[in-house]
Amino acid sequence: MLRSKGLTNKLLILGLDGMDPRFSKAMVDAGKMPNLKKMIEMGSAREDLVLLGAMPTITPPLWATLATGCYPMTHGIIDYNLQVPGELDMTQEAFMSKFLKAEPLWNCTVAAGKKTLVWHWPGGAWPPTSDDPNLMVVDGTSPGALGNSTHKVDEEFVVIATTKTSTGGFRGYAAQGSHIDGDITEQKAPKRAMVMDIKDPRIKEFYENEYLDGLVFQGYEPGLFSIRNSIAYEGANMDELADWPCHLSMSPITEPEGWANAPEGAKEFTIYYKWGHVKKYALILKNEEGKYDRIAVYAAKEQPEPLFVLENDVYTPNCPDIMPDNKGNIVKVVRNMRALEIREDGSYVRLWAGCAVNCENSDCWCPRWIFDKVMERFGPPPATSMAACQDEDLIIKCAQEQWAQSAKWQADAMQYMMDEEGVEVIFSHFHGPDLAGHAYMKYLKNRETSKVDESVVRAWHENTYKWSDDYIGSFLPYIDKGWTIIVTSDHALICPEHDHQEIGSNESVNVGVMKRLGYTVLKKDENGNEINEIDWSKTRAIQTRSNSIYVNLKGRDKHGIVDPADKYELEEQIITDLYGYKDAKTGKRIVALALHNKDAVLLGMGGELAADIVFMLHESYNFDHGESMSTAQGHNDTSVSPILVAAGPGVKENYQIKGYIREVDIAPTAAVLLGVEIPAECEGAPAYQILTESL
Repeated sequence: MLRSKGLTNKLLILGLDGMDPRFSKAMVDAGKMPNLKKMIEMGSAREDLVLLGAMPTITPPLWATLATGCYPMTHGIIDYNLQVPGELDMTQEAFMSKFLKAEPLWNCTVAAGKKTLVWHWPGGAWPPTSDDPNLMVVDGTSPGALGNSTHKVDEEFVVIATTKTSTGGFRGYAAQGSHIDGDITEQKAPKRAMVMDIKDPRIKEFYENEYLDGLVFQGYEPGLFSIRNSIAYEGANMDELADWPCHLSMSPITEPEGWANAPEGAKEFTIYYKWGHVKKYALILKNEEGKYDRIAVYAAKEQPEPLFVLENDVYTPNCPDIMPDNKGNIVKVVRNMRALEIREDGSYVRLWAGCAVNCENSDCWCPRWIFDKVMERFGPPPATSMAACQDEDLIIKCAQEQWAQSAKWQADAMQYMMDEEGVEVIFSHFHGPDLAGHAYMKYLKNRETSKVDESVVRAWHENTYKWSDDYIGSFLPYIDKGWTIIVTSDHALICPEHDHQEIGSNESVNVGVMKRLGYTVLKKDENGNEINEIDWSKTRAIQTRSNSIYVNLKGRDKHGIVDPADKYELEEQIITDLYGYKDAKTGKRIVALALHNKDAVLLGMGGELAADIVFMLHESYNFDHGESMSTAQGHNDTSVSPILVAAGPGVKENYQIKGYIREVDIAPTAAVLLGVEIPAECEGAPAYQILTESL
């Protein structure tokens, strides 16, 4: 019979973006994730910990699926970016609730009188879609760090100060790691995958304003938006995050000059912030033995005291400063830093500076009092890092230290809301496993571009899962306090067996494969050389975002050339060619599945919002997630599947699930556990197998 009474009064959905059940299982079996092991024993999970994932395997659509119990074709957030109507080469990020066409479970919990917190949920949470006073929403405007679209004031970068250079300045994307000893006189910009090129300023302004209209809420004014009109051209570096260079601040080391209070024997250098537009001055200081081992950073040479002091090779959180924000206002900021190396003779400094975050911005907190109380107790939300370059110092000593700090800060803040503010239901997202993994994932297998052995990279990945396990463990005592906890993820990250192909980036138009197959054509200059601009008069179809191919259709698309009567046969030709397209190195096909829109409903990806053709890459060629099927598996115990472990009141103890629970089943299962309405458009079903009482 149907129930009207719940099985628990309090529920925490503990979401960890990118957490891999296959790798987690290997870690549990090796005794390296004791908290997750304890939770498995306390509750219910499959032996392999797998949740049958929805698709596409990328952040916004899957967090929206977890919230609504709907497939992307139903809830409307069909990819990381959504196609701008009528503009085949223009997309906009899909995080906002304005794109969500289905009811999220949190609207049901607040309607039932449950005090509900939605914490950094990047799939239809912001702005809030209910004015019920029981609903509290913190961010959701972007992945990565909480408040990344509002709080971040400056990027992270590497600082090199040396007596070997006489020139200084900021060089974007110039450092292939932190180990630079000498002079870099020219910027070494990478071959970027994306060419940002919106030709018509009226179109750009229209969609920027439309996007901002979806962000603004009761005086909140997020500072960033994301409209893309871009081409991933043939041969470009397709979202290879693990290989992205770092920004670099380079400075000579000189004798101090013009200081109000420079200690005896100190040496001077300059740090260039904000793409070189802001300068701060630093002194290298001696210890009692006459060896240089500290760096003091000052707001100005006239100041008698430094802003902060960095000890040699010590991770230093929340270094204070003031800096102009993205609108030119001077604001208080903090950034995490580490002096990776200070040579004893004072001739060389190697330093990492994390992103600067605004300590005063509460634009993505509703109501704002949550920001004030969290700030007072735990400080501002920590920045997070994309430091990579296969540089162990940047990855382990900087990026992962920062992620561990972020996990502790988030756990403290959420537990405060649970303990002191009477919150009964939490929908939470933590992006650590995903973004940390992007920094090294493809190098979990030795490749031609590897700088370290895959065994070293596996140790980095294990470290990611150790602080993720600490994060989970901090909540386990709440099960004894009556909380039911569901640990889950949207997807995981795979290390593919082979190199990623030039198809399937989550940005905009991906030219490579479709150009070689003859469907996308680029314009040529006066010398007959191709330029990175699409020739719409000759282009019959394009591939865009992670899994989408659009026919350039007359009557629908601005520059359409394909007659609607020919559309189906053209799609058939494209699908046939995709299945026949092979990797030149291996001779194997790169596409696992390609479907007409009407057939893609089988994956929950068809319908009026989806592309004309939906495809999935073979698991051996996926980048690290986004383009493959959710069941894909890769090298070194990696996969793309999301994870599911549940424990607490209403959930069977030490129970091994025999069948599959699907991603769309999480929302209705949570609704039944709480005894609230199932979201109106929900397509999933309660996971009755794990419940302590029958339905």
